[in-house]
Amino acid sequence: MLLEGKSAIITGGASGIGEASCRLFVEEGASVLIVDRNQRAGESLANELTAQGHNCHFYLADITSETAVKAMIEKAVELFGRLDCAVNNAGIGGEPQPIDEMSLQNWQQVMDINLTSVFLCLKYELKVMQAQQAGAIVNIASGAGLIAVPNMAGYCATKHGVLGLTKTAATENIRKGIRVNAILPGSTRTPLLEDSMSQGEEVEKMILASVPCGRFGQPIEIAQNIVWLCSDRASYVSGESVCVDYATVCR
Repeated sequence: MLLEGKSAIITGGASGIGEASCRLFVEEGASVLIVDRNQRAGESLANELTAQGHNCHFYLADITSETAVKAMIEKAVELFGRLDCAVNNAGIGGEPQPIDEMSLQNWQQVMDINLTSVFLCLKYELKVMQAQQAGAIVNIASGAGLIAVPNMAGYCATKHGVLGLTKTAATENIRKGIRVNAILPGSTRTPLLEDSMSQGEEVEKMILASVPCGRFGQPIEIAQNIVWLCSDRASYVSGESVCVDYATVCR
């Protein structure tokens, strides 16, 4: 029970790494607010976990809106009385295109969902945690935050940006009892990965070529590391970018 008695908010919690994290967080004793734009999937997961006896709620939100993010954090505090952990996980891959063919609309959508949303979540999560003088935040970046991926400029730029936000937030809050870290998953079997591979044979070949270990990661393998970073077992870890990629992308 690594998270017994702790409360958490997990964005993008209705599928993939977010869903696996929600399941593991409640198993480890946490109360969880699942945030997603997919209401049907989010409510279904919350109902399932509640039926198992866990303290779990769903919240529908557009995390690219500052008003919505502020209300989301207020809801978590209303439900749980405090906010101990936050997992900023929501993200998209964007349409694969070379830079010279990319539309501003495509670029802006990826920026808003993958980077601006993390900034907004950090802003309001930190306000609550600073008042508590305690808290742990994990931002989900990617191996693409360290390397270049052709035709994925927007995705790479946002994931590099998430690492910069993580290190800055950690530095600003290191004496306030708040830890901020990032997880960099390698190629993980999620709906996002499946969607990326379905967009073209070249994309699928590129992704498969980056996995010399012979298999994709599973969402639960990423979630286990998120739980550890949010737990007191990682009490002396902050500002880190942790690769969880089976020595594939990040090395």
